[in-house]
Amino acid sequence: MVKEISNVVLKQVGDGDESAFRSLFDTYRPNIYTTALRVTNNEWMAEDIVQDTFVKVWINRHLLPSLDNFEAWLYVLAKNITLNIIKKQDSYKAYAQEEARAALIRVYPEADYLVQDKEFQRMLQEAVDRLPPKQRETYRLIREQYLKRDEAANILHVSPETVKWNLDQAMKSIRAYCLANMKEMPFVVLLHFFLKYF
Repeated sequence: MVKEISNVVLKQVGDGDESAFRSLFDTYRPNIYTTALRVTNNEWMAEDIVQDTFVKVWINRHLLPSLDNFEAWLYVLAKNITLNIIKKQDSYKAYAQEEARAALIRVYPEADYLVQDKEFQRMLQEAVDRLPPKQRETYRLIREQYLKRDEAANILHVSPETVKWNLDQAMKSIRAYCLANMKEMPFVVLLHFFLKYF
């Protein structure tokens, strides 16, 4: 059961407080992701739904303090996004990314967004290059070549459980490196890039 966010936090988010937004994201992200995954049976699609939902929460943050029931509003928003993505399932990844990008550009000028995207890609590549060889190879097979765990295991001559462990470790290292080196990036933009590239 999710512990409901207080009105104080919602007001802080409404005022543009990114630490409060991060708290809101951390609180509600697991339920939205789990529900989206149950409906779509697709991890990538579920991540896109999470991304689009919270980007739109940030874009509409001025509404939050006046909502009678933020949680109900959030879940209706996530449901509508889920339905829209399912309707466009054949090209859902491109659709979801374009929707999120368009929403962000309404807040951040396109030039700034493109510069930050390029910077994040550079930082992500640095983080991947720093990984131990097995973790790096596992990451590239799963996240860049989109192989399934069993397929990667066959190529690497290890068990699927070892692939999962190596990928988990790689993701933790990559996230830590990117967060440590991109502290000045607005959280909502960082969130968008994390979900876009992970």
